[in-house]
Amino acid sequence: MSTTKPITKPTKTLSWQEFYAKTDNANKLMDRVWYCIACTEKDVGNQHIFWEHWYWKEGEATKDINAKNVIKKAKNHTYTMSTKGKEVDYPIWPVKFTSESMKMYPAIDLKCMVITPVGMPMQPVLFPSNDSRSEFRVDYCEAMGKKMYFVFVLDPNISKADKEKQFDLLEEENGVLREWFVDVQWEENYTLGSTGEPDINPK
Repeated sequence: MSTTKPITKPTKTLSWQEFYAKTDNANKLMDRVWYCIACTEKDVGNQHIFWEHWYWKEGEATKDINAKNVIKKAKNHTYTMSTKGKEVDYPIWPVKFTSESMKMYPAIDLKCMVITPVGMPMQPVLFPSNDSRSEFRVDYCEAMGKKMYFVFVLDPNISKADKEKQFDLLEEENGVLREWFVDVQWEENYTLGSTGEPDINPK
């Protein structure tokens, strides 16, 4: 009986210089909806829909992300639907960038207010070239003692062949194993924008 190798850190990641060059200083991360298709958290296998809409906070887009001591702020709107139809429309998560970091701040809804007390450092591993719909965006983070990976694409209708190619690349180039991931249960031929997200991704 085979056993799964414990999840470990990636052997190779994007440097911040590489990340900002590839993303046009994070602009290619913004004003896009990112569809999560796989994650190392088992619960994601119970998800039918999982998307995140990223955008700059008002007044932040023109800031120079590479300038010394600059913090550039963005927002993340996440929506999920379980395979049983349960919807969760999360409070907006703040995101902060510096020249050498990206932190997400999980929002906690206390009913009387929403708080974002803890920043979660994110490490880019892969990012698609030129808004490619056949390439992965992969982020790595450590939280609550866990090592976690998230795989996003600009279109959840990515082909099986392209998925396999990208997972092979992730394993060969970054030491991240396919066996660690659980897939989101996307329906075939999902219609972009059909669950409330803006249909804004570059065509």
